[in-house]
Amino acid sequence: MKTGPIVIFKSKRLTSLFIIIVLTFIANIKHQSAHPQPLSLLPSGGEVRNGQAFHTTKRGQSLYLIASKYLPLTDSYTQSGLVKELIRINSLKKTLLPIGKELRIPVIHNGNVVAKTVSKNNDFEAKGIYITGISAGTERIIRLASELKRLGGNTIVFDAKDMSGLIFYKSKVKLAKQIGASEKTSIRDLNRMVYLLHKNDIHVVARIVLFHDELLAEKRPDLAVRSRSTGNPWRVKGKVAWVDPSMREVQKYNLDLAKELASFGVDEIQFDYIRFPAMGDTDDAMYQFDETKTPKRKIITDFLKRAYKKLKPLKVLVSIDVYGISVWDKEIDVNITGQKIQDLARYTDIISPMLYPSHFSSYFGNKPIPADEPYYFVYNGCKKMAELTKGTEVKIRPWLQAFPLGITHFGKDYILKEIAAAEDAATTGWLLWDAENSYKVALEALGSTNE
Repeated sequence: MKTGPIVIFKSKRLTSLFIIIVLTFIANIKHQSAHPQPLSLLPSGGEVRNGQAFHTTKRGQSLYLIASKYLPLTDSYTQSGLVKELIRINSLKKTLLPIGKELRIPVIHNGNVVAKTVSKNNDFEAKGIYITGISAGTERIIRLASELKRLGGNTIVFDAKDMSGLIFYKSKVKLAKQIGASEKTSIRDLNRMVYLLHKNDIHVVARIVLFHDELLAEKRPDLAVRSRSTGNPWRVKGKVAWVDPSMREVQKYNLDLAKELASFGVDEIQFDYIRFPAMGDTDDAMYQFDETKTPKRKIITDFLKRAYKKLKPLKVLVSIDVYGISVWDKEIDVNITGQKIQDLARYTDIISPMLYPSHFSSYFGNKPIPADEPYYFVYNGCKKMAELTKGTEVKIRPWLQAFPLGITHFGKDYILKEIAAAEDAATTGWLLWDAENSYKVALEALGSTNE
């Protein structure tokens, strides 16, 4: 008679205990899936002790080989960068290692990282610098990003495709592969680059040079601008450099690249050379449309309208670069370039006029040496752009000169005057351009603004 209740009591206790064990197991699984254990996928020779990864060297393993195996699991950008970090944290004197040497490895990930676009409104106040595709493939971009952030900056514009037509990341776009545009890419892991810049709170902008594309014009002469006099591809300074902006295949190629870049998690697509050629014998340039019936500005505007429609669902910002001179809205410039600011402003989030004082001709605006008038050209250029785009929602973000070309006295005060002019003109941030990516003077200027 006493046995029954005791059995039932034990049964209930066992049942409760079983439920607790199951719930705990499920909770642990959920916790692990939400926070994957970062040290579970180590290469052969690796082990974990007290949450720290170590590697014991085997025969024939150099520090560079070890770095290549562990790179996806770290926050280093390049193999050489990880080698330097391994030397530092292990107090090594050389990269050749004896068998059985134990190394501490800065592992923090469980596999390849994934970058995602950080969506922003177009009133985001960007303060940034331009980085070449070559620099973007090295630790230089990470160092500059860190320094820029420390000094109050927040944006990096990198070359995804430049004037040469080379693509600096590994593209899967069909036409890019056909012409070998990214065979010698410098950015080995674009996703990792974007991830690391995001980790530093950097707004990442992918710059695409559109219709000045030397490689495409050379590999596909059927897409190049034609010469009226010879019927051959049109040349500038003896070089075939321009593809026809009106051709559907040319437009699709660049749109495919833009969509691909968005998939890598960049925050903004910036179109440069969104125009017809303005240098050389432009009267000899012939296109696949009747210029007497269709103005060039319609070709350029229609392309941007199409691009904006395709890119906005991807949550990236869309920006365009325009000639500084186009702000003065002279009809002759509009007819040559096809850049009609009032039209373009309806189909982009941001317009960046390239207001480099050195690029204005002598006595423009009654200034004998325009290069020595940073405040005048930036301020007036931005104010004129604001007038031209009144009634639209586009924001103005000028490119500022961070290089010494033509300037009598170039120093940090020069850049500070440009920044002050942009801010006085109520722009939405600014971008600094230096083709050599040195930025020594620019960073000094940003440092003094913090002081």
